[in-house]
Amino acid sequence: MKPKDRIELSIRGEPSSTPAVLPLIGAHSAVIFNANVHKAFTDGKLMADLQTKVAELYKPDGIFHYMDLTVEAEALGAKIQFRGHFPAVVEHHIPEEPEFDESKGRIRHFIRAVRLLNERVGNELFIGAYVTGPLTLAFELLGSRDVVRWLAGKGGVVGDLLPRLTKFISEYAKALIDNGAEGVMVLEPCCALASPKMFRSVISFINETCTTIRARKAIPFLHTCGDVTHLLPLLHEVEALVYQIDSMVDLRRAREVIPDKCLMGNIDTSLLLRGGIREIVEAVRKCISYMDARQYILSAGCEIPPRTPPEHLKAMISEARRKSKNGRG
Repeated sequence: MKPKDRIELSIRGEPSSTPAVLPLIGAHSAVIFNANVHKAFTDGKLMADLQTKVAELYKPDGIFHYMDLTVEAEALGAKIQFRGHFPAVVEHHIPEEPEFDESKGRIRHFIRAVRLLNERVGNELFIGAYVTGPLTLAFELLGSRDVVRWLAGKGGVVGDLLPRLTKFISEYAKALIDNGAEGVMVLEPCCALASPKMFRSVISFINETCTTIRARKAIPFLHTCGDVTHLLPLLHEVEALVYQIDSMVDLRRAREVIPDKCLMGNIDTSLLLRGGIREIVEAVRKCISYMDARQYILSAGCEIPPRTPPEHLKAMISEARRKSKNGRG
């Protein structure tokens, strides 16, 4: 069995003796290989080189390009600067007509990274990509004030902007799939701020991108951050095939509410960064015992922190592999 087969079996809900493992590794690869992190976010070949090396080191079942919530915003006119390891929007911008153009900003570099990863390791590993979801992209373009006002039901430009941003995001997803992505994760951390009522109003826009991804024969993922327990009953309305759940959400509760879709998570990223190996191993055991090899992918609740000690990530993955050899429990 190829590593990527474990991902596909889990998503389809078919039995597998081995839990699928898919940690979201990004800037961590630049840190551990002593590369220039900022350059890795702006050079598709370097990003692919580092992700290829990190896949060889850890042997996960799949690999994504770097997670970056500013890629689309920058392409639409926002100004960014690096703060620490990550780019951040420092000057907001409301685009008049957000048309997709891969030559704008750094989009072409992320597309190139996906293409190179597919060429190098796509035969064995599941190749994933990210797009920023419409609500979070609005947050990056407008800033928090307008989005929070809209979420509070006070109107504003957000409602008019969401359908136009969704078309841009869907076109970007198509480009990533056409260059080798087998799955695209829609990043919507801002949904944690939404009430169930307002989240429902965003679902149709998320679903438009998910439908585009599925029409291209790829797998749509949904990534949320923080405690979205209050939104769990609505997730079945999202047309993703995989839901990544953060560590703040009880995995058993998520399975009770969402019994028929693949869940992904939810090892605490702080534990991976600062915990002990024994604690990490115990957390992996709990996740696997709570879930089943069917419709479950072991991962952290979010992206792996850049300075995570390599031995911590190795412990997480090796414990999952050990469980597959010796049985669960």
